[in-house]
Amino acid sequence: MRIAISAPIVEPHPTGVGVYSIKLVNELAKLCDDLLVYTSFPAAFEIDPVKVRRVSHLTRPERGLPGFLSRMIWMQTSLPLMALRDHDNVILSTGTEGSLVPLVPQVVTVHDVIPILFPELHPRASEVIFFRYFLPWVLRRSAAVIAVSQSTKRDIISLYNLPPDKVRVIYEGYDRELFHPYQDTQAVKRTYGLDQYIHYAGNILPHKNVARVIQAFSLIASKVPHQLVLQGRRDSRYAAYLEALIKELSVERRVVFLGYVPLNCLPHLYSGASVFVTASLSEGFGLPPLEAMACGTPVIASGTSSLPEVVGDAGILVHPDNPEEIAEAMLRVINHPELRAELSQKAVRQAALFSWSTAASQTLEVLHSIAKGK
Repeated sequence: MRIAISAPIVEPHPTGVGVYSIKLVNELAKLCDDLLVYTSFPAAFEIDPVKVRRVSHLTRPERGLPGFLSRMIWMQTSLPLMALRDHDNVILSTGTEGSLVPLVPQVVTVHDVIPILFPELHPRASEVIFFRYFLPWVLRRSAAVIAVSQSTKRDIISLYNLPPDKVRVIYEGYDRELFHPYQDTQAVKRTYGLDQYIHYAGNILPHKNVARVIQAFSLIASKVPHQLVLQGRRDSRYAAYLEALIKELSVERRVVFLGYVPLNCLPHLYSGASVFVTASLSEGFGLPPLEAMACGTPVIASGTSSLPEVVGDAGILVHPDNPEEIAEAMLRVINHPELRAELSQKAVRQAALFSWSTAASQTLEVLHSIAKGK
């Protein structure tokens, strides 16, 4: 039985969906002998090169709108024909994209529906159009849909009117060899000029609500010696707004934008933080807080969407629209070593509930059942 993976979304500097694709495929390769991967960046995967079909680099998300349009064209034209040629029994799309007319059974992973939930905050109109008009047809023509959280499943069922038994929840995992407690933090602190800091990681987009984190930090900046470290890829228009806000709040010298951080530096960056904070308005899963917890870093997160599923009772949940509440939580963690130690221990235990090996075995179960027509 041949299982194919559609992963044109993988690029040299992967973020959320790219990391998901890489980790899931690498674990699936351990469980499945007859696996085939369609990707433009084979070097990302730890699999036999003969199991890879190279896709044009023009499909990569780093190219923005042209990359998105190239992926859409490839999925509607080349992918179905390649699947027939390669005698695929089932094909999994690791991104929230797929074929309108699949020629073999198709399974699509939906990571979130944020462009529909917050269209006014989304910087890319093309994705809003895709989620509103194109994705419903893709999902209806898919044999099954994988959602990465119960929250995302509820959104899919509500927005696209899919039968609940068609949507399977499979949580993401984290790299246990990379993310663990007791990391050496001195080298990464020297590299980025950091001492004591509060950490945010993730794409810096409007729905991530980074402005509220900055506002919260400004409320406690005079009471703590910490910097606020904002790490992740920035949308240029939103970045200009954040820079103006930082200047208005007079915390220019205390807020640090790091941009993309190499994966091997990321665990040390998590571990060196006094606290990790995310005030996102919505998350399909929430990989950065999970990775931070795996490193034993206390986490403050929004009590919305999927984040309570990931964080559980191992962190402090706050209202994302309340800077005062976020600020108070930051101050509590920073000023109370006992609380910080308690949250750190809980965080490691909570993170251990999630693994890529579990995600892969559950995904393989779904793919086998679809391929067998069950």
